[in-house]
Amino acid sequence: MVLLKIILKAKHMSNIRNIEDLRSEITRLKEQSKQQEKQLKGDLLQIKEDLKPGNLVMNMISSATGIKMNKNEMLQNGLAVGLTIFLRRIILNTESKAEEKIYQFVDKFSEKIKQFTSSFGKGKEEI
Repeated sequence: MVLLKIILKAKHMSNIRNIEDLRSEITRLKEQSKQQEKQLKGDLLQIKEDLKPGNLVMNMISSATGIKMNKNEMLQNGLAVGLTIFLRRIILNTESKAEEKIYQFVDKFSEKIKQFTSSFGKGKEEI
C-alpha cells in the first residue's frame, strides 16, 4: 500500500510540466497534508482515550473474558447487579422477620391450645 502511494506521488510529480501543474500539485499536497494531520489527531485522541485507567481496566476485562464490553454496558450491568443484591437482602431480611413473627404466632397459638386442652383434662380428673 505504501509502495503504491509512493509510485502515485512520483507519477503526479513527474507530470508537472508548467506552473499550473505545479500549483495544482501543491494544492493537492496541502489537502493531503490536512487529511493526514486530521487522521493523526484522531488517532492520538483515540490513544489518549484508550490509555485512561477506566478504559485500560475495561480492555483488560474484555481481553480476559473474551466478551467485548463498553463503559455504558458495564455501568448498567453493575447497577443491575447491585440493585439485585440490595433487593435480595431486603427480601431476605423481610422474609426472616415475617418468618419469626409467624413462628411466634404459631407458638402462642399452640400454647393456648395446650392450655385449653389441659383445662379439659383437669376437669375430668376432678369429677
